Amino acid sequence: MSPRSPRVSLLLASALVLTLSNVLPVTTAIKDTFVPPHMDFEYPDALCGTAWRDDYIRLHSAIRAASAAAYIPPPSPPPPPSSLASPSSPSLPSPNPPSPLPAAAAAAAAAAAAISDSTLPNASLPDSSIRFLTFDQHGHCGGFGDFLVGVVSSFVVALLDRRAFVIRHDCLQYAFQPAFIDWAESPDVPMEPSRRTANLNESFPSGVIPFLDLNGNRVNLQVLEKFKGFRHVKVLWNRGMLTEMLTKGTGGWADALRATGLRPPYAFGCILRFLVRPRRELWPLMAHLLQETHEVQTVVVGVHVRLSDSFVRDPNATESSATAASMAAALAQGAPMLACAKAVEDMWYPPPLTVRWMLITNSIDFKMAIRSHFPGKILETNFVPHHSEAYGNKDEEQAREKATQGFREMVAEWLLLASSNSFVLTISGFSRTAAMYSLRPMAIYTPPHYCDPEQPYRQTEFGIAYSGI
Repeated sequence: MSPRSPRVSLLLASALVLTLSNVLPVTTAIKDTFVPPHMDFEYPDALCGTAWRDDYIRLHSAIRAASAAAYIPPPSPPPPPSSLASPSSPSLPSPNPPSPLPAAAAAAAAAAAAISDSTLPNASLPDSSIRFLTFDQHGHCGGFGDFLVGVVSSFVVALLDRRAFVIRHDCLQYAFQPAFIDWAESPDVPMEPSRRTANLNESFPSGVIPFLDLNGNRVNLQVLEKFKGFRHVKVLWNRGMLTEMLTKGTGGWADALRATGLRPPYAFGCILRFLVRPRRELWPLMAHLLQETHEVQTVVVGVHVRLSDSFVRDPNATESSATAASMAAALAQGAPMLACAKAVEDMWYPPPLTVRWMLITNSIDFKMAIRSHFPGKILETNFVPHHSEAYGNKDEEQAREKATQGFREMVAEWLLLASSNSFVLTISGFSRTAAMYSLRPMAIYTPPHYCDPEQPYRQTEFGIAYSGI
């Protein structure tokens, strides 16, 4: 390889500075499990901003408090006949419960004040201050990357339309907990009656919650203008518009989003870190790999190889299922990813750095094949790869435990990928969201089209392409 030019040397220095700038202090919340600094996915104030964050925390908390205070639980069922007083027992007057109205009025006033005092645009709204937007993916776990894109897109709507935000999902709680706001379901936020539709021109009677199922569609925020009068709107979509709005958007919604100070390369990762924090139960799943990446001069290239769905085996399959033919086919399909990873390593991480490849793949065959070709280079989990659709809402206890563990394993691999210093990715929602969550711009390559080591995929373009981020 020819000597590096001054420009390339400058790029190398810049890359190392960016890498070091993304090393965050180890959290004190986890003391019993090894967690290296780059796995501590905290919210970086300087990079992500505090004004919009603190404003929304105040708004969301006030609305939820007002909603909880105004909530009147349904009457309890009558006690069973065996517990009723005998006819000879004196009847005692039942005490009147305190009226919830004073507390509700005070909480509603606080919510209204939070809205009117907001520093963000579109702050004063004429309708009720208790307003919600729910991302509702109840009933299945979907594709994990699509789910995260839908969550962030939905939150953007809630942020700009001054609504409290709720997430309804069957698997999220297995691996994540709320970070800055409580987005969990609660009885005071009704989910029914709702009408699910993809028709944006449909009319909804009073008392019916609009449920906009827009999966597969790129949605401009303007389409939600007509739902401002509804106190609660549910949405389901898997397309993103955050990066595109920040870079190309025009009009009130885009201007309001830019006024938050969120920047295109970081906005997705900032919002996701604002919403969720990985549960501590995930760390033991990754401990053996994290130990190997913690050496001072070790850097990690994350390599995500998603082969066709035919390579995803049954969850009960083992490594013994792989055959010579199946491994050869998988290796041939993933070869461009490995060539790109080697080129990135040669350009950006010269000796004395030690470079490891964090391999995440949906193919047992590929895992088996690559080990003999790159001994001592590959970091990998021992999880059996399969799609997150396998982790739906499970009724039986045994099935639910298996789903919990499976979902956690998948998220653990996603976090391992996100912790890498550079990324060589098959385009998929899983890899794209991990790279954006990492908050490491200028480190993304997507072969075969984008693998010039000197010209990484610009993260703003990466966020607009395909289904959007």
